[in-house]
Amino acid sequence: MKRKLLFLVAAIIFQASYLNAQYFPVDTAKLNTAYNELMNNPNTLERQKKFFDAFPNTWMEFIMTYQYVPYSKYDLTMYSLAEKHIQALGGRVTLIKDSIYCKKLVNIAIGGKWSADAPNYFKLLLHQVMWNRMDGMLYEISQLRSGHQMQFWQFYWSNIVKSDKLKTEYERLLKINSDNYPKEMETMSIAFEYFYDGINDINDFTRK
Repeated sequence: MKRKLLFLVAAIIFQASYLNAQYFPVDTAKLNTAYNELMNNPNTLERQKKFFDAFPNTWMEFIMTYQYVPYSKYDLTMYSLAEKHIQALGGRVTLIKDSIYCKKLVNIAIGGKWSADAPNYFKLLLHQVMWNRMDGMLYEISQLRSGHQMQFWQFYWSNIVKSDKLKTEYERLLKINSDNYPKEMETMSIAFEYFYDGINDINDFTRK
């Protein structure tokens, strides 16, 4: 009995530690201060780095920070700032090295799920960065385990309707990178097949 109790306590402690590690919220006051300072003087590495470091590092941090919660007493300040913050991450953080910048964006996208507003803004940024910093992005993707690569591409290609624009982008990526990143492009192809045509729409369970 005593051994079972000790095992149960250990399991609870482990689970609590795991949850704390996974779900620790972003310091939104620090993030907003860094954003305001960046907007006032965007051309300094110090301010760019301060905002970049304060921005969420994982999908869970990202969605906890910017998600919409339809309750009257819920503070939607961060939800309202999502587009501005993501635009700053895309257009104002220009002095951060590609290796650091791309690693962060790839990491956030792992496990991401498409939705309107903040997730969509971030997905649009991913597509923009893929073409502006392609070598950096694909290198960071290549360092991931296969399952995490699939999760990245799942979010990258997820769309509520079939898109000729996405199909053209997919074909171009495949053509340009098949020689240098054959395994990564194979994973990307599988993800594209399954997720670019509305498969990630949580409101539609009837399609085959």
